[in-house]
Amino acid sequence: MSGWNKKLEGLELNTEEQIHSLEFATSQEAWEKLNEGFLRLEPSLFAKGATANSGVAVVYNVFIKIRKAWVDPDFDYGRCFNYKETKWTSLLNNYIDFNKLDLLRSKLRVLKTKYNQNYNVTYMFNNHHDNGKQCLIAATFSKRFGEDIPVITMVIRASEITKRLIFDFLLIQRMAEYVYGPEQSVQINLFATQMYGNVETLLMYHTHKPLKKVLKGTDKENPWIKRLNEVFDKFQNGKEKDFSSFKVFFRSFKVLRPDLYKETYKSMKAKELLLEYEDIEYPENVISYSQRKAYKKKLLKQKKNGNQRSPSSETVRDSK
Repeated sequence: MSGWNKKLEGLELNTEEQIHSLEFATSQEAWEKLNEGFLRLEPSLFAKGATANSGVAVVYNVFIKIRKAWVDPDFDYGRCFNYKETKWTSLLNNYIDFNKLDLLRSKLRVLKTKYNQNYNVTYMFNNHHDNGKQCLIAATFSKRFGEDIPVITMVIRASEITKRLIFDFLLIQRMAEYVYGPEQSVQINLFATQMYGNVETLLMYHTHKPLKKVLKGTDKENPWIKRLNEVFDKFQNGKEKDFSSFKVFFRSFKVLRPDLYKETYKSMKAKELLLEYEDIEYPENVISYSQRKAYKKKLLKQKKNGNQRSPSSETVRDSK
């Protein structure tokens, strides 16, 4: 789209180093408030240590405390971002090594039985994709003296805050449920070297809350607000051929134009996106999400047919 990453005349922001310290009740609230803060160019984010131009807004050095890891179970990734289940599977296959996660869970269970329950145990995220950007770096599982609520501290290289951040929030919530059980409340601390939102991607938030409502009370003459409305109008009045050449723009166009694509939307709610919690003893080389699904499917089929032997890992090790 024309105007990408050009200076917005009249918009002056201070990029001098600053730590942005924020606190939210839940992961869902954090995602909502961050997106609305980016769309509105809120001073709490953009007064210092941030920048914006015609194509993107960026905030550097962000620390977020989330008192409870919780994404709305009915949040619909399919409607909001036109995601399919393969997107979730791909995220898990890329970042989760279940052998490492099982070892971490076992270690924390042992620590729980000891008198001194203060601990800090780190899970380093995998990055299997050849073109992976290693956005997720590490998650440290902590228990602090005198505190009943475990804390998971995530370190992120960079985070696209609209369609990716809410996916990462769900991932860490599911990891917490896998390790501690679904009934244990968990606090999240997140540090990102930068958070950013492309104009076209930020506008997808409109599917969750109308843009007009989000921008209510802002200065319509502000160069950033004018740019948002300009691009939004292009989406609302444009044709498919105007956007189909660029994948990210086309995704935004599709979710913002239900008049054209409503029939293509497939529901994919947070409550449907899970890790496998069953207490199954998997072979050591069955480590990815897809491999474990394939192994479990074969195991259940064998049990149904009266065969009590575990399936050979050779039959599932190549599953992607």
